[in-house]
Amino acid sequence: MDESVGAQYAIQIAVHTLRDRCKSLQQRLQHLEEENVILRTKSIRKEDTEISISELDKLRVHLTEVTEQKDQLNERVKMVTTENQELWNKLGKLINVNKNLNEQFHKINETLNQHTSPPTLLRSKTFTQSTPLVKHSPQKTLQIDENISMELENISLKLTDSFSKQKIELEKMCIDINNMQCTENEIITDDFGFNFEENMDEGICDEMNLVLDSLKQLKEEVLMQKDALQKSVKQMEMLSKQKFSCKNCDKRKNTNVEQATSTDDIPRLGVDTQTQTSVKEERSPTPRQPNKIEKICPVCRKQFEDEVKFEIFEDHVNSHFHLDVSSFELI
Repeated sequence: MDESVGAQYAIQIAVHTLRDRCKSLQQRLQHLEEENVILRTKSIRKEDTEISISELDKLRVHLTEVTEQKDQLNERVKMVTTENQELWNKLGKLINVNKNLNEQFHKINETLNQHTSPPTLLRSKTFTQSTPLVKHSPQKTLQIDENISMELENISLKLTDSFSKQKIELEKMCIDINNMQCTENEIITDDFGFNFEENMDEGICDEMNLVLDSLKQLKEEVLMQKDALQKSVKQMEMLSKQKFSCKNCDKRKNTNVEQATSTDDIPRLGVDTQTQTSVKEERSPTPRQPNKIEKICPVCRKQFEDEVKFEIFEDHVNSHFHLDVSSFELI
């Protein structure tokens, strides 16, 4: 009898744990399906735009994978801990029920032993004599028997009630388990909702390899563009250091000076030669000293005197070449 009750309790506990585990796995499945839908939409959107992955992006991808694995492990640990807590609670209840049943059985045994105990013997020096039997009235014996029968009936009723309740619970659990048998589209019981590397499609790996190859090509093109820009910047720095001036600008300056000093359009008047020479001396520009070499910006053609420091001139030239990385577009 005790073995059958223990087996029924064990089956009940196992079915409860399976039901709880199925519920948790269904919740996990729903969460993973939602994440899968979100990731698919993101991948479809990203197929139209070209993306360059740097070392930081790779580290971020690795970090996201590690966090996903951590979340999966945490969820498994939570499932196991909840199952253990439920099992401990059920074991505590069973222990209390077992104690109550043992106490009731002890009481029944004591009452039975009191009424079925043999008469004690009194020993003397000469002979032994049994103690005189206590004469009970028939009414008292009937009352005792009725009390015993009532206690036994109460115990039997309690046991039958407990067995009937357990039977009803087991039937409900069996019905729930039968209802939980869903199709393959709704529940995946092979891997318990987790996707392993062995079950990955080969097509996905090929697509990932193609994407990586295209990203490598983009990276090479970006590096080529970077090298070309660095070379052009170095050439500009060399030109600024060598203090070269633009030939076209020099020609324009010479023509402007000649036009300013020319006297073809001035009407000839009777003026003394001394006044003409004085006017020519005033109008003629002062000759430039060979030491004073002007600096000219190769972009905006701004002139700088020799007294200006070279650092200021270099900063002015570099100000035309601010590299805004965000403005570049991948070709």
